Amino acid sequence: MIFHHQHHFDPWSSEAPPWAVALQQQGALILEKLDTEMALSDDLNAAVSSLASGFAAEHTAVAAELAALSAALAAIPAAADPAVTAAVTQAVANITTITGSLAIDAAALTASIPAVTTVPAPVVVAPAVVPTVTAPVLAPVTDPVAAAPAA
Repeated sequence: MIFHHQHHFDPWSSEAPPWAVALQQQGALILEKLDTEMALSDDLNAAVSSLASGFAAEHTAVAAELAALSAALAAIPAAADPAVTAAVTQAVANITTITGSLAIDAAALTASIPAVTTVPAPVVVAPAVVPTVTAPVLAPVTDPVAAAPAA
């Protein structure tokens, strides 16, 4: 008869069998890696939420400044140069489009990542004239679990 140490051990011994010790070490390693992953996930959540909130606040601040600029421009007597008025009006429209687009895209980014706190999109008022600029677009994020090919 062959004696195998993993199948025959003294139950009254204070020492755990080798397979139990190995299993405990593997479990401890898994928990350590999981803790690190969860901490990184929380950091990413905070960063993306902060980014989206920052873009929304930036859009609100820029929109207020542009409204003040437009009001000041409207207060200038009619003798003002129409070319300057048109250029400033166009610049206001372009800036509003860019900041609004980035704020909306950043809010959509928070909605596309499952674990991230969703930041609502800001209200973007359409400019008085059609923008002549192409607003930058943030690349969409896809859920890696949903995009995984079926095995």
